[in-house]
Amino acid sequence: MKPVTDTISVLLKSMLAGLTLTFSCYAIASNTAAERWFEIELIVFTPTTGNDLKEQFDGQVTPIRLSNSFDLVTSHYQPDISSLLATLAPCNLPSETATDRLAVAVQNWQQWQPPFSPIFCLSERQPPSWQRVSLFPEYLVNSQLPMPDSLPVQLAAKSDRHQPVPYLAPRSAFALSDLASKISRQPNQTLLLHTVWRQAPVTERLAVPSRWFGGTNYSELTDYWGQDRTQAATDNAAATATALTILDNEQQDDVFSAIDTLLDQLNAAGKLEALPDQRQQLPLSGDNLSNLPDRVWQLDGLFKLHLDHYLFVNTDFNLRRFSAAGLQSINVKQSRRVISGELHYLDHPYLGIILQIRRFQPPEQEAEAK
Repeated sequence: MKPVTDTISVLLKSMLAGLTLTFSCYAIASNTAAERWFEIELIVFTPTTGNDLKEQFDGQVTPIRLSNSFDLVTSHYQPDISSLLATLAPCNLPSETATDRLAVAVQNWQQWQPPFSPIFCLSERQPPSWQRVSLFPEYLVNSQLPMPDSLPVQLAAKSDRHQPVPYLAPRSAFALSDLASKISRQPNQTLLLHTVWRQAPVTERLAVPSRWFGGTNYSELTDYWGQDRTQAATDNAAATATALTILDNEQQDDVFSAIDTLLDQLNAAGKLEALPDQRQQLPLSGDNLSNLPDRVWQLDGLFKLHLDHYLFVNTDFNLRRFSAAGLQSINVKQSRRVISGELHYLDHPYLGIILQIRRFQPPEQEAEAK
């Protein structure tokens, strides 16, 4: 009986190991389902530009860097090229040895012989799929395409497909549409953004803010620091015309004398002096321009949601508005502890934010094989 007992013991150990492995795989597979998901509805509005309030704010532009944020707006208006990149074959990278380098050279020469090899390829080795899992979305978009002159107020996804990363919700998820309509009907209010997205919040240390922008696109009128692009183009054209006139009329025998004369004229006209007002603000030397938005929107900023026993919201927005002094930038930064299901209002003289965070139950994953 002892051999039979040993056999049963081995079988039981094997079954327990199999069950442990099965439960471990199930725990990993259902990790996403165990997360606490929330649905965030955001309404942003501002008073009409004709109303000048008594409150005075610093006119300098406060830079909001976007290096550590995810963007759900750009991916909605710009095409996602991830599927196109997936079809490209990896390029033949050069090897270390002389024999391999010779083989690569021959292969590159053969690419120009029929049949031709693909012209486009991926020059960097792509990590395996299990290494590309991220808590936040990573969209590969063609950001060089032109954006509209103004964005629609309501931003919603076209489908209700659940994703393991933060994503836009469809129009059916909008619960505050009546409130947004009432705000838009007010004669002294302008609705800038109304959207709903879903995400599973993490702790403040791991939280990544989301970027949101909307309203009018001021990129052709001003740069990020508020400098007037149209006036600068006019000044450059006038200076060029003056220089050409001087040279064409041969008023100066020497080219360098003509340049000195032109500089004296610009200096006398005050064109070479940096004006101190907000419309001529220059970036500080410590500002990293690569982390700033490449377009100037009426509303642009960050929204961070994190969960540390309670839900917390941090907002940092820049609002561009026209006043008697021209186009000014107002920075609105607020922090608030919120309760899910309640309606919260973040008040500011120039920017109103209505917020509601609701619990969201992700749909159960369908069985792979029925």
